[in-house]
Amino acid sequence: MKKSIVASSMLLALLGSTAVQAEMPTFYGAMRLAVTDADTSFASNIGGGEGTTIENDFSLVGIKGNVALNDALALVYKAEVMVRGEDSAASNPFSSRDTYLGLKGGFGQLTFGKMGSAFWKAEGGVDKFNLTNTDINRLFSGNSRYGDMISYISPKLGGLTLMGTYQLEDDAYGADADVEGDLYSVSALYGDKKLAKKNYFVALGYNAGLGGDEAYRVTGQVKLGKVKLGAMFQDTKDLNFENLDGSGFVVDAAYPLTDVITLKVRYGQDDSGNGKYAGNVMKSLAGLNKGDVTKAEVTNYAVGADYKLSKAAKLYAHYSRFDAEVATAAAKLYDEGDNIFTMGLHYKF
Repeated sequence: MKKSIVASSMLLALLGSTAVQAEMPTFYGAMRLAVTDADTSFASNIGGGEGTTIENDFSLVGIKGNVALNDALALVYKAEVMVRGEDSAASNPFSSRDTYLGLKGGFGQLTFGKMGSAFWKAEGGVDKFNLTNTDINRLFSGNSRYGDMISYISPKLGGLTLMGTYQLEDDAYGADADVEGDLYSVSALYGDKKLAKKNYFVALGYNAGLGGDEAYRVTGQVKLGKVKLGAMFQDTKDLNFENLDGSGFVVDAAYPLTDVITLKVRYGQDDSGNGKYAGNVMKSLAGLNKGDVTKAEVTNYAVGADYKLSKAAKLYAHYSRFDAEVATAAAKLYDEGDNIFTMGLHYKF
């Protein structure tokens, strides 16, 4: 009798341990803080501003998992938040990022919740200053995540991946909301955006109206020897202010000078007025009606370097220059430059 009880207890413990191991989520995160000196606050991340400040380059923590339901189907989930601690005045230390639940199988992956748009994914790995105050979203709109979303990712078809995201209008805005454009985006991705398994990546993206813009995006990357080159073209139209309609491009390059030092450069411009930098400039102009804007141009170039401290940690530094011009038919309202010097520390776990 005693042997039976002991054996049963051991079996239950073993089964319980196995179940816990199979369903245990992965905990992960990243801490990214930078000291920045800038002429204006138009390019700043959270905590930054004019002068010398500490910026939070989107430090985050999250959990994610993949639980097999049977031989053909798995449940996937993710819950991620940004963490604030750089600003003593911050009343809420957390804000939501990707948070979703869904299913994955031979059909691909279908998820529901808050996540980045398919159009955003067409950026690939072009942005060598990603998440900093020189992120590519300073020039272009479309790199955003939205709640109340349905996302589909196809299985790889000979190296090609198709993606689509749709936002439920009634859920996000209410049944009586007047929303311009269709709330979906799609993209097609081919190759390897990290340029590790393949030395090329190309992508096409279309946003029908998420965030109030209609946009087209074409991206290409290639690895030539040790040099990684990337370029992206985007045409953007504001669906609420049709005068804000234009296009732009960005090119960047990265070169590993040594095993631990990587140099990177960027040049980009946009005349649609829909990127974050142009938007912040226009917000600063008292009494401006965006419908009166006839010119909203932004140019950016940047040089920087990453210094690898370990597999999980690096130092990064860059100098970035933004030149912006905003005008109406009556007058030129803004024509200034912005010099940004940044040094930061990034640790991921």
